[in-house]
Amino acid sequence: MGPVGKSSPMASEQTTDLAMTGTAIDGERTDLMGMSREELRRWAESWNEPVYRADQLFQWVYHKRATIFDEMTNLPKAFRAAMEARATIGRLRVAARIPSEVDDTVKYLFELQDGERIESVLLYDGDRVTLCVSSQVGCAQGCSFCATAQLGIVRNMTAGEILSQVVQVEEEIGVGTITNIVFMGMGEPLANYSALLDVLRILSAPEGLCIAARRITVSTSGLVPAIDRFTREGLRVGLALSLNATTDPVRNRLIPSNRRYTIAGVLDSCSRWTEATGRRLTVEYVLLRDVNDSIADAERLCQLLRTLPSKVNLIPFNPVANSDYNRPSAERVDAFQRILLAANIVAIVRDTKGQDIAAACGQLRASYPMDLLRNQRAGMRPADTVRSQVVAG
Repeated sequence: MGPVGKSSPMASEQTTDLAMTGTAIDGERTDLMGMSREELRRWAESWNEPVYRADQLFQWVYHKRATIFDEMTNLPKAFRAAMEARATIGRLRVAARIPSEVDDTVKYLFELQDGERIESVLLYDGDRVTLCVSSQVGCAQGCSFCATAQLGIVRNMTAGEILSQVVQVEEEIGVGTITNIVFMGMGEPLANYSALLDVLRILSAPEGLCIAARRITVSTSGLVPAIDRFTREGLRVGLALSLNATTDPVRNRLIPSNRRYTIAGVLDSCSRWTEATGRRLTVEYVLLRDVNDSIADAERLCQLLRTLPSKVNLIPFNPVANSDYNRPSAERVDAFQRILLAANIVAIVRDTKGQDIAAACGQLRASYPMDLLRNQRAGMRPADTVRSQVVAG
């Protein structure tokens, strides 16, 4: 009998290293989606197959996107038959595809094996096609401006669940179509560390999903020990810091983890990352009216980033239900940007895409379509932007 895979864990406040791969389906069938090369090697060996079977399986599952074992023609027929009986190559269920009528953004609502729901967002910008993926069901970080934070943390996603977002969207729009992956969906990626590392290596492997590391970005709220550990991995993927404030009292209010990892400590950690990788840090700064959008804030931000190789994404606040925050005026955003540019800091005001379907930055909360429509009617976004555009999965 083949081995039973590892089950999906529940998350706690300290969620690092909890997510596992090779999830057992119905206590019997092992899901190969999300297994690292080393895990596939151990799995193949448990069936008394040679080590090189792991490389063959890795290519079939990820590069060739096999969904049934009989497609794996360079594997022995008996091994294929055994896997057919005892394993699977998992896919998530697409509960809904929700296209924007304002732009070409598409939000995907995925249902996981245990019935939990997460969201991914597909964004088009010229030749750039970006998929924003989720890494946790909910989030433990408690950022006060973010819809996902209102859910709290349910659990970490497995590596297979994370990868399935990419695989399924590509199978729908065309393999090789996605040019960029950003871990900016639901959850704190660095709090699901082991699964994240497996996913990054599978994504960037030439015989895996073959997405260049320089086109992958991991966002974090600033978990210093995890950033330092990430730096030591030697990966060439990008790092984005959700900073959002220039003083510790304000950041404490916006991002509770700042009480443990202050602005100075987080930026020092990010500086070590830029030195080790030779890459420029992306600083994400959500502009909240009368909270962090003043001229003084802009000037302090210039000082904080003065010696740090970085670029700044300015993100005017996107409406979130049950939030007291407001979006600053276009004039206020422009004034903030001009101060950064005058200090020779690359500062881009990020386009607000997908706001009519609650798919913009900070709006993800795994809502079913009718939940979205109820929020819309309650005034969360303009009434004339929502139509019956939901395509059920």
